[in-house]
Amino acid sequence: MKRMTSDTGNVIVEFIGITVALLIPLSFISNSCIQVANAYRSTEASARTAARAFVVSSSDSKGYYAAKSVVGVVSDDFESQNSEITTTISCTKDPCLLPGGFVTVKVSKAVNLNLPSALGARSVVVAAQHTSVVDEMRVP
Repeated sequence: MKRMTSDTGNVIVEFIGITVALLIPLSFISNSCIQVANAYRSTEASARTAARAFVVSSSDSKGYYAAKSVVGVVSDDFESQNSEITTTISCTKDPCLLPGGFVTVKVSKAVNLNLPSALGARSVVVAAQHTSVVDEMRVP
C-alpha cells in the first residue's frame, strides 16, 4: 500500500470548515444585536413621542389615549409589532395636565432572540422612559 504525502486540496476543506464554524455563530450573534438595537430605538422613540403627545392633549383621558396610540404607531414604523409592548404613564400632579407638572412615559418590550436553545436566554426586555413637563402657561 502506498501512502500519500501530498496535502493538495486540504486547504480548501479546512477553509470551508473554519469559515462555517465561525460564520454561523457570528450571524446568530449579529442578528440578535440588531434586534435589540432596533427594539431600543423603537422604545426610545415611542416613549419620547408619547410623553410629548400626552402633555399637548386637552384632557387626561385624551392624553392617555394619544400616548397609547402613538406608541403603537411608532412601533409599527420600526416593524416591531411581533412583540408585546407595555406602556406605563405616571404624573407628578393630579390631574396630570396641571401647569408645571411632569409626565413620565415608560415603554418596555420583550425581544425574542433567534438563538439556538443551547445558548440559554431566548428573550431580552428593553425599556426606555421619557419625562415631559406640562407647560407653565397652560390654562387648566
